[in-house]
Amino acid sequence: QWMTILAAAVVACDGSAPAADAGTVAAADAKVDAAFETKAAPFQTKRLFVLDTLKFARQKPPGVVEGWDLDGKISTKEDQATCGKADFVAPSGETGVDNQFSVLVPLIELSGIAAFESLLQASVESGGVLLMVELVGLDSLVDDPEVQVRIRAGQGQPLLGTDGKVLTGQTFHLNKRDPATVCGKAKLVNGKLDVGPFDIDLPLQVFGKEYTLQMRGGRVRFHLVDDQRIDAGLVGGGITLSSIAKIAKTAAEDQGNIDDIVESLTGSMGDLAQDASGTCTQMSAALTFTGVSAFFYPAEVTNSKL
Repeated sequence: QWMTILAAAVVACDGSAPAADAGTVAAADAKVDAAFETKAAPFQTKRLFVLDTLKFARQKPPGVVEGWDLDGKISTKEDQATCGKADFVAPSGETGVDNQFSVLVPLIELSGIAAFESLLQASVESGGVLLMVELVGLDSLVDDPEVQVRIRAGQGQPLLGTDGKVLTGQTFHLNKRDPATVCGKAKLVNGKLDVGPFDIDLPLQVFGKEYTLQMRGGRVRFHLVDDQRIDAGLVGGGITLSSIAKIAKTAAEDQGNIDDIVESLTGSMGDLAQDASGTCTQMSAALTFTGVSAFFYPAEVTNSKL
């Protein structure tokens, strides 16, 4: 028997065994190729980005600041409709920019209030300010004739990288106070878009306390770098002085007379939405931001956890 086995092996090695049919070989190869074929994932028409940096736009140099012409006119200190507040110039040279909060930022820092901008960024990194930009109907990352932009709010504590910033690709729960605000539809050109106006109530949480910041006539713009990141972001509009006062009053429960300080700083800073008495009830503001890709858990998962 062993001689028979040895003979068979020799025949196989010297090539004298019958050759396989070419058609059979081709079919077998095609089957293997199909098994290992990697199909391209379909393009995701909905994208979500969580803000990983958020800062107040500052004047650099004085009189020059990021923002929008929210009221459609160029105002001077003699303009009664803006309660005597002059407009600014954007770094791009655009005139009529409304960003009265940029005047307030250095005053707040001089008033002795804690470094509020650092506190804002710390709240982003801890999940207290987990704001997101959602793109719907996206057909291209570069040029698209129509993309819907929404502002969402997440919940959860993000994981941070070695640089201290929120890591990309994380999944969050939907915040119970999610505004789900549709900012509007805009054209994406070379990865950039600008959309608005819209009204939104932004949910914030600092040191366990919940706040709501009301923005009216808002706008947002940013650059879609790729499917992982957005940069050069700017969000702004008219912040209602009543919501600022309410936030300060709530914060005063733990921080003494902070409400009095905020009232003295903001009480006369309004420049938009003048009421019948001649008082401007909103203050123009703008914040810069960047963001990284993120996802939401399915609703049933969130409902079972929260």
